[in-house]
Amino acid sequence: MTTTEPANRTIPGHEDLPEVTESNEVAGILTSDQYFKRVQHANTRPAFWKFSDVMGVLERLGEDPLVEAERRFCTTINDDCGDLTGATPFCFIGWQLIHPGEHVPPHRHNSFAIYHILQGNGYTVVEGEKYVWERGDTLACPAWAQHEHVAEGEEPTLMYVVQDMPMLAASRTLMWEEPIGPENNRHMVLGTAPSWSATRTDLPS
Repeated sequence: MTTTEPANRTIPGHEDLPEVTESNEVAGILTSDQYFKRVQHANTRPAFWKFSDVMGVLERLGEDPLVEAERRFCTTINDDCGDLTGATPFCFIGWQLIHPGEHVPPHRHNSFAIYHILQGNGYTVVEGEKYVWERGDTLACPAWAQHEHVAEGEEPTLMYVVQDMPMLAASRTLMWEEPIGPENNRHMVLGTAPSWSATRTDLPS
């Protein structure tokens, strides 16, 4: 019978790495009772937004030019959700204003995006296919699909947007790429770019 000696091979570059051989400071151990006390949170109250209040914010944003890959966008959140930052704990609701002739450049994120057109007309390109929309239409964009928007016609486009970003952010798995390019692929946790656009330089870190 052949005996195999333990393999203590040192991989180049690994010999000087710090070693962790004991439970560290974030490794907690809870009993079942302790765990279920920890996961219980206060329930959320109903949140109600007046359309006029949302439009007031968008109209102020509409007075400014687009900044690089930025867009005129506001988000309605329920403060009871705390760090989850959504209209409900796992649901993001956004409102996007695009002036006629404007182009929101290609980008992608690993949250899905449902766009409902409240006003305006134009089209969205998703992975090389052009979807032409007008008031009342809805487009469901899959997660991590490259997409871009173009507003046409004579009136501003207003989009109602639903995403699952709070769930991904809570699990520290939210990814964003804007503009398109592997150098702009970011894991959206503290310490990354302060905006969804990696090219913005007008915001503090």
